[in-house]
Amino acid sequence: METPELSPAEARVLAALFEKSITTPNYYPMTVNAIMAASNQKSSRLPVMSLTEGEVGRALTQLAEYRFCSREDSGSRVPKWRQNFKHRLLLKDHSAAILAVLMLRGPQTRSELRSRAEGLRGPGTPAELDAALEFLGDRSEPLILTLPRQPGQKEPRIAHTLCGAPEIPDVAVAPPTPPASRASSASRDELLARVEALEARMQALEDALGN
Repeated sequence: METPELSPAEARVLAALFEKSITTPNYYPMTVNAIMAASNQKSSRLPVMSLTEGEVGRALTQLAEYRFCSREDSGSRVPKWRQNFKHRLLLKDHSAAILAVLMLRGPQTRSELRSRAEGLRGPGTPAELDAALEFLGDRSEPLILTLPRQPGQKEPRIAHTLCGAPEIPDVAVAPPTPPASRASSASRDELLARVEALEARMQALEDALGN
């Protein structure tokens, strides 16, 4: 089945639902209000969002149409939602954790991904990380993309593609060399003056010897 393109709100809601199913299983499945709080939390989120209850509800309805989640009405006065993230995308634990962290925090380095995904049953070793990234990137519809390394960055960032191809920033052009400061200009002028004075003295000495 073709992977649908998600909106930023849908990606955040789905990833938050997946995250909480692992980190707080006693409160799962979740109500719309609980999912809204998880989506809008200020820690472990980039960018921080302020989704309304209506926006979260619409995102869940659309995700259900995509078969990413389902609604449960039995046993509770308030409907609750359950995610189907891994099975819908045919993911394993490690690759699901990596993808969810990218959906929650945006582009990240390999070391950041390994550290942050570990709490979601993510890869614990560099070899496991390599395998998970290869699994996500080598599909017929790649779910991740490595962005070009930007000036000032030690490592390239990895981004997810569930919201479409990520915007690749232009490589920053190094700024032109700034003009010499007044201090350096003064030093250069002083050196030139000394050279000219020395040349004048040499010329005077040659003239004296010539006479």
